[in-house]
Amino acid sequence: MSFSTKRTAWLAFAGLAILGAVAAPAHAQRGVRQPMIRGPVVIPYPVNPNGFTGAFPTAQQALFNSRVVGRSIAAIPPYAFGYNPYPSPIINSGPILNSGYGGYPTTPYASLSTSPYGGGYVSTLSTSPYGGYSMSTSPYGSNGGYGGYSYDPTGLQGASSYVQAQGNYNIQIQQARLIREQARQSNIDTARKRLQFEAWYESMRPTAPKLRDQEMATALDRARKDPPATEVWSGTSLNELLRSIRKTGRNNLKSGPQVDLSDVNLDSVNLTDKSGQGNAGMLKPETKDGKLAMSWPSAFETPGFAEPAKQLTQSLSEAVAALKKKEKPAATTLKDVQNNYNVLKDKLAANASTDELSPSQYIEARRYLRQLDQAIKALNDPKASNYFDDWKAKGRTVSELVDHMTKNGLEFAPAAPGDEAAYSALYQALRQFEGGLQQKVNQKD
Repeated sequence: MSFSTKRTAWLAFAGLAILGAVAAPAHAQRGVRQPMIRGPVVIPYPVNPNGFTGAFPTAQQALFNSRVVGRSIAAIPPYAFGYNPYPSPIINSGPILNSGYGGYPTTPYASLSTSPYGGGYVSTLSTSPYGGYSMSTSPYGSNGGYGGYSYDPTGLQGASSYVQAQGNYNIQIQQARLIREQARQSNIDTARKRLQFEAWYESMRPTAPKLRDQEMATALDRARKDPPATEVWSGTSLNELLRSIRKTGRNNLKSGPQVDLSDVNLDSVNLTDKSGQGNAGMLKPETKDGKLAMSWPSAFETPGFAEPAKQLTQSLSEAVAALKKKEKPAATTLKDVQNNYNVLKDKLAANASTDELSPSQYIEARRYLRQLDQAIKALNDPKASNYFDDWKAKGRTVSELVDHMTKNGLEFAPAAPGDEAAYSALYQALRQFEGGLQQKVNQKD
């Protein structure tokens, strides 16, 4: 080919190229632009973008592989690994309204955050575009986490949390068992204290035996310290001293002082076994010829009372005579005794409002009739004969008298009119003996 021909061919090729360059924009204006498709980014050797996993990869290849795996795992939400990244309670510290993302309307869940998604669950300022769960500037959160929350890509953090939760559960179970055991021990301690309180209360509660012992101790202390004469004559103080002596035991009677009773008129001391009613002490005095001797008060010696008093003395003498023979008095005799007594009682009541008797005479007569009533009741007792034989006070000393009374189960009965001196003398002897005996017993103990 000649030079001119080659020159012409090159000029033609250049013209076609210029026309193609000019015509391309015009053609593009009339059609639809197609998206540009880029091929995979080829990283030059020695990194293989296909994930080369040889037996001996280079350091750059191993780093590249780790990045690829990390980014893949980062796309998985944290709750898929068993961990809840959302705090509780959810607190919105930002404004109520905030701009949305990409021109979308504002959302009520917006908060103070630079995240383009306007997450409303942010409690702190964050520069993460996926939420405000951390202070990280990484677009994927700290440590490659989701939404700025860190996690372990290998799943060890979830396993660790599970092990920690299981350990806390076991600890709580053991603590609950310990608390339950402490509650059981507290119940046992409370029950023991309740029993101790009941025992203490029973020891302090004033029961009937304790009250009785206290009353007896008070009565004995009163009997030891010069009681009123009326308590001595009624036999109350004598019986308190007698009970104190008996408590020491019958075998210890000889240990006490030997108190002589030769100066005490024991015939004027009345005894009883407490089994019957009445007191036959008024029926014991006798005259020189062996008849009943009644000590009538001055009121019954007046003309209006003398005759009924004489008839009552006669009927009483017949009844006492039968008792001394160990015989029961006749029914007619007992009836006469009761009728004569009623006559005297009625006459005294009729003269209560008159001036025939002085107040002192009336009081003395009333007291005498009350004691006489007790003597009449004793006549009806089946054991009335014992008042004149077996129930006599016997003994040369106090120890012998107490032994006789203990053997027969006797106690002191009230004194009859005129027997007061004998009772006062016997009281002094009993008090002396009881005090000496208690001293001897305390020395032995």
